[in-house]
Amino acid sequence: MPNVNLDALISREDFEVIESNSRASSFNQNVSVKDLERGEFFYAGLRKPDFQRETSDWTDDQLCEFIQSFIDGDLIPAVILWNSGPYNFVIDGAHRLGALISWINDDYGDGALSQKFFNNDIDEEQKDIANKTREKINNSVKSYSEYKNAISDSSNCDREILEKALSLGRTSIQLQWVTGGAEKAELSFFKINQKASKINDTEIELLKSRRKAFAITSRAIIRAGTGHQYWSKFDSIIMKDIERLAKEIHSLIFLPKTPGTIRTLDLPLIKKHNSPQTNSFIFDLVKKCNDVPTNTNKISDDEDGILTVQYLKKVRKFLNRINSSHPSSLGLHPLVYFYNKRGNHIYSAILAWVDVIKNVEKSAQTLNSFTVIRYDLEKFLIKYKHFISGVNAKYGSGTKSYKHISKIYILVISQLQKQELEKTIVDSILNEYGFLSELDEINITSTRFSMDVKSQIYIQETLPKSSTCSHCRGLIHQNSISFDHIIRKQDGGTGNPNNGALMHPYCNTSAKN
Repeated sequence: MPNVNLDALISREDFEVIESNSRASSFNQNVSVKDLERGEFFYAGLRKPDFQRETSDWTDDQLCEFIQSFIDGDLIPAVILWNSGPYNFVIDGAHRLGALISWINDDYGDGALSQKFFNNDIDEEQKDIANKTREKINNSVKSYSEYKNAISDSSNCDREILEKALSLGRTSIQLQWVTGGAEKAELSFFKINQKASKINDTEIELLKSRRKAFAITSRAIIRAGTGHQYWSKFDSIIMKDIERLAKEIHSLIFLPKTPGTIRTLDLPLIKKHNSPQTNSFIFDLVKKCNDVPTNTNKISDDEDGILTVQYLKKVRKFLNRINSSHPSSLGLHPLVYFYNKRGNHIYSAILAWVDVIKNVEKSAQTLNSFTVIRYDLEKFLIKYKHFISGVNAKYGSGTKSYKHISKIYILVISQLQKQELEKTIVDSILNEYGFLSELDEINITSTRFSMDVKSQIYIQETLPKSSTCSHCRGLIHQNSISFDHIIRKQDGGTGNPNNGALMHPYCNTSAKN
């Protein structure tokens, strides 16, 4: 189940110093529920720093529990703010404030505030968790409007609801204020956020590099060009290009969507996208596709957005090549190349193919020779899926293992092109990675089929029977279907169904010719 997306409920703003005549001692020391209603003065001036990560770490249960604690008057940690002119920036406590704002304004990622923030383009996954959260709230802690109604019509309401509603008038969250300049406030943010909900290394780099092209590119792709516009200072034409490209790339990665147990072979490159791990993957993918060096400290900010557009185009070029309807697409079936045997995607396998694609793209001859061995390659990858899973488990996901996985892919492709026997290829891999086993050993004692096992059953029963390319005999995915004339049009071939065949786009436009 994905987390509740509260990112729209506190606006972001550039983290800069604006002179203020007020002193910290005169600032509010507490915030009440009334202060967080839409249209109230305090809420209107509330901001998150532009480098704040997405407010989407809480589950529906966590959100409900927090609101219940607030209503019950339990001790809640103080929210830490920093003032800059008209704005009060949240240094720590964005999830706490966001949870209260969501309850008070009935917006759990799908309400009026969220619709405006995401340009009325909220995906079904986010809407679904929002509805489930709202239902859980209404059935347990009750909606904010129910408490408001109890105050306005006390004679016709539940006594317990009325008593809790009256207590809300004296319930508040304590505020603490960071004093000093923007540099000190930013340092406080990173120091505090390395403790409770720790930021991983990739997230820290993403936040600190927020004005650099690779970070802006990653942010745009993650939210499909919606949400906070980290590119808002660029020219309007550049902004439109960024949003258009980001939305296209987002679709190439995350569509079609398939929740729960797998009952279709047409999976996206990645099944779930509302998670820190997926955000880190997008960041790593952007850097790999654009050969961004490991040390990014010396990379300059993108002042005009031109480099961001170039980065987006390079990511799109790679994704078009591996699985799309673009004429250059090899149409690599995700279940064969990027998933394990139980239908769970492997981030590092996708990153590995950035290197593999560069290897097979050296010339038209090497690309065509790839299509020649593709049938045998896919048979090998399906049979020995546990090789990739084992390497991923040994070295870790993402950038930790992709070099090893790309090495295996390139080795297998090279050996097949030399017409080596399967046993020779297997022995070569086992000699390099001795912790792997030739056989995929399974040890399940439960009598029930788990969700993963059900997915595995479906995959092993249906994948061998799926459609194949009439040229290379590789498996075909719904995102990469091309229709070929068996007898070419210039040779008198007609549009009759009997004269048609399925092909990968690249096989149809280049390899067969």
